[in-house]
Formats: sequence, C-alpha cells, structure tokens
Amino acid sequence: MALTSSEVYKLTAERLRQLCSKEGLDSEGPIRSLRQRLVRHLSVSKMTSKQEMESEQASAQTDSSLEAAIGDPQNPNNSSHVGPGDSSVTVVVELLRKVQTLSSDEPEAILRLVNKLDEIHALGLIDDKMFIVRILPLVSGAVLRFFGGCLRNGRNWAQCKGDLLREFFPHFVCERMVRDLIFFNFHEEGQALRELADRVFAAARFLAYEADEERLVGRIVMHLHPAILAHAAFLERPRSRKELMNAIGLIEEKVSVLKERKFSQPALPRGRTTRVAGDRPGTSRRLRAPVDVGIVGAPAT
Repeated sequence: MALTSSEVYKLTAERLRQLCSKEGLDSEGPIRSLRQRLVRHLSVSKMTSKQEMESEQASAQTDSSLEAAIGDPQNPNNSSHVGPGDSSVTVVVELLRKVQTLSSDEPEAILRLVNKLDEIHALGLIDDKMFIVRILPLVSGAVLRFFGGCLRNGRNWAQCKGDLLREFFPHFVCERMVRDLIFFNFHEEGQALRELADRVFAAARFLAYEADEERLVGRIVMHLHPAILAHAAFLERPRSRKELMNAIGLIEEKVSVLKERKFSQPALPRGRTTRVAGDRPGTSRRLRAPVDVGIVGAPAT
C-alpha cells in the first residue's frame, strides 16, 4: 500500500472501509477509529519492510564478502585473489587434500596437523584469511570453533598458532611434548635423517621451545643412531640447520657408496685353493676374501 498517514485523513468513509477490509482490518466502527487503525497498520508495515530490507542488504554484503574471500568451491580459480592464469589457490587446495583430517583434539594430533599446515602456509601462495578458511574442512569440534573465532577476530596465521598453543597445550602438556619430541627423540635405525631433523625443528618452533639453532642441531646429532654416528665421526660438527643438512647429505652419500660396493664386489667360490711360489710340492693354500678397508669410519663389509 503506497499511502501516507496524511493521505489517510483525506479518504472518504466508503474508501476507508474498503482499504480496511483489503488489509484484513476491522471495517466497523466510527470513521475516526478506522483512520487511526489504518494509520497504525501503515506505520507497522513500513517499519517491517525497512527491517527486512536492511536484513537483505546485510545478508547480500556478507555473501559477497564471503564469495570474494573464498571463491567458488567448485572452481577455485574464480577467487578474487586469483588473477587470470594464476593457479595459487588450486595448488593450495590440492595440497590440503593430501593432509589427513584431524581425528581428535589430542595435543599430539593437533601438533601433527599444524606442522603439515605450516609447511603449506610457508609457500606463501595465498593470504592468511583465505588459508584459514580453506583449512576449516580439516578440523572439527573445539578446534573448528577455535579457527572460526580466529576468522571473526581477524587473526593471522602466526597469531592463530600462538592462541592455539595457549588454548590446547597447557604448561604441563607442553613440557611433556618438549621432552618427548626434542630431549628424548632418539633416531631409530632406518629412519630418514631429514625427517627427524624436520620434526625436531617443527616441534621446537610450535611449542615455543627457547633454544637457539645450534643447541637444537647438537641435540639431533647426539641422538643419532650409533651406526650413523660412525659415518659422521670425521665430519666437521654442524652448528646450524644448513650445515646439518649438508652433513646429512654426505652421510647419505657415504651409505649409498658402501651399499653399492657391497652388492658389486664378487664373492670367491668356497673351497677354492691355489699354489703359492715357494710352497712344498703337494701343499696348497685356501684363498681368503680380501679385507675391505672401506671409508674411514665405516664398518667393514
């Protein structure tokens, strides 16, 4: 109804009763009561229409902001952060698909997830808000509510990790994990050296373990398996993460050479004998396999 309050008072009695009936109002009674009744109805209708319009506008703004931040889930390349030919979001989505979803709220499970996510975030392909939105399907329960709060409060990834540590890793739990993952994380035979080093550095970074790089490297070297320490005996002691990775590369190369020599060295037939000059007639000597001096510090094959 496109009537104003002033126009209501200009209506005839018959027209006034028709409009009241049309709007579902009582059309009986004196003209003055009908006018007041219709004016109140118009005021309520206008107020309701205004509230609905504001709600629709706010909803539209929220939807457009969310679409601009997230993009089309079916087509990640439609994101506002992605230009023509840019596949950064697609790459992040593919990497996140390989990350195992969080199965529980246990600190160990959360730490494994955060370490995996940290590796992807370190690539710097998308901004922090987009990254946090993309990891929401990987979490549930209290952790999902936590990351939702980070989005509402505009926290970046580094701030989220700090809040996550305080929220889910109480002091005693943090101390226990530092002990298990750094102080007594012994290298097992057959375990990849680079994997061990990466796990120690990732745990120290997230758990805010206050130790410099040289101390962490010394801890890793001290916990290496004895068989690996034998190969590293004559290498210069590493004091940084870069030097540690260089030393690991040399150790891996040395182990590979030893394996190759072991497989390529021909074995002598059993029971084979030969004569040596100067021996008495009728005597012979059994041949023995040559001793492999190997590489310095390596076990004999």
